[in-house]
Amino acid sequence: MLFKWLRSEADAVPLALVLLSSPQLPLTTLRELQQAGFYTYLPDPETLLFDERKAVRGLSDRMKRVLEAAIAVQRSGRREALEEKMRDVLSELRAALEMADYNISNMYSIVSTFVSTMASMIVVTMALVGGGAVPVAVGLALSGALVSSLVGLAVYPLEFSVPTPPWKSYLPLLLALPVYLALLHLGAPLPLTLSLAAASALPAALHVYYVRGEVGEVLRAREMVRAAARAVGNPFHTLVREGFVREPEELLKPSSPLASAASLSLYQVLLHGGYELLERLDDYYSRIVDFILRLRSKTRVFMLYAVIEAVLVSAIYAFTIAVKPLFAAGGAALAQAGLSLAGVEELEQGIDLVLSSAALALSVATSSAREGKPTLFTIYLPLLAATLAASYLLALSLAPALIGL
Repeated sequence: MLFKWLRSEADAVPLALVLLSSPQLPLTTLRELQQAGFYTYLPDPETLLFDERKAVRGLSDRMKRVLEAAIAVQRSGRREALEEKMRDVLSELRAALEMADYNISNMYSIVSTFVSTMASMIVVTMALVGGGAVPVAVGLALSGALVSSLVGLAVYPLEFSVPTPPWKSYLPLLLALPVYLALLHLGAPLPLTLSLAAASALPAALHVYYVRGEVGEVLRAREMVRAAARAVGNPFHTLVREGFVREPEELLKPSSPLASAASLSLYQVLLHGGYELLERLDDYYSRIVDFILRLRSKTRVFMLYAVIEAVLVSAIYAFTIAVKPLFAAGGAALAQAGLSLAGVEELEQGIDLVLSSAALALSVATSSAREGKPTLFTIYLPLLAATLAASYLLALSLAPALIGL
């Protein structure tokens, strides 16, 4: 049921674009789309007409409004009602897009601070006054990753989030175990954090390529719609001449929801006529793509923020561990002040687990805010894990000289 709701929420606007661009009645268009293998999880047109309330059960509110408008037009035969309802849906989307930009930035600031700076201060305080710092650090990091995932899914418009890559692309992460065992055998520092960085390098490269491909499909679809809208006469000849397609059936190839919406809309127009509808499709689709590009441009800085926070977190932990000789020298006095050497030693022994959990949490928070999918954390994990490890080791070597030990 949840999967159906999420999928219908992501498909509502793309389906609205197709129905609005098609010269046919909306449920007739929906039947053709389902026969071609698209939107097959939606109820068939006959069920929608004869049992509307039951048919739309489990779908998102936005998809319900799209289908209700389609049913009303099918019964009345007046496309004006469809255009009015679809404009309402798309206007609501534009308002949501404007708010999403603001909400995503705020969400990332709050969550990243919670999983990094604030968490490290809490952990250091616990290490200085007693034990339990390591499990608290891991718990805060995992909680932050979960919260950022849920908030990212709620705030980021599902229509514009990057689809999750194929599961096979995550298989190289299994190399983390043998790499960890090898580093442990060699006596390397921070073997868990470094093994995460090494094992996620290949998935990161694959997923960067995948995301660029998904965004490229949307941009190519926009150029295809623009070419068709500018065409004089049959737009199919323009699409062939500019190298977009060779046969109309190529527009039926599955792709991301937004790219498919453009291709399916063009297919409907090429099949049934209504070339004047292409200008409206070009207008709506271009606005949506412009928002995606603007959002991705603004959120690009989130990676820089994550790197800075990784450096700060690892430095805080390094300086805390570096003061351990002071505790050994003044144990009795420090004990009277409520400070404990045992907590710092526990943090030192578990620092590898603490840093690796921080790397995972920051990666999930960044991917949730920038890509709209926590599953793309692999893009950021190698850089953040390596940054945490390198900055920790550097700060640990510099700390004694800086604090006069």
